[in-house]
Amino acid sequence: DTVDIDSYYALVNWHRLLSFPVGIFIITLVAKTRNRIRSKYGIPEEQCAGCEDCCCSFWCNCCTVAQMARHTADYDTYAGLCCSETGMPPHAPSIV
Repeated sequence: DTVDIDSYYALVNWHRLLSFPVGIFIITLVAKTRNRIRSKYGIPEEQCAGCEDCCCSFWCNCCTVAQMARHTADYDTYAGLCCSETGMPPHAPSIV
């Protein structure tokens, strides 16, 4: 009985140990990608000058990823693909 509880707490501790650096990595990756897209298309920051990409990535990461996807692909014309190099069909034109 105590072995199961010890194993559970060990697993919880590993999760806590790994979730913070992985979370920081994901936030940083999304913020840098968003900054690159804004730079490429000349999109200015509107709210938090100098840290808008980081704020958007931190406070609403899933919304930020969806915004980048909508901006870099025409999902109304082409269906997205899960397991492809670009996430689009091979015959879809490249926007980025």
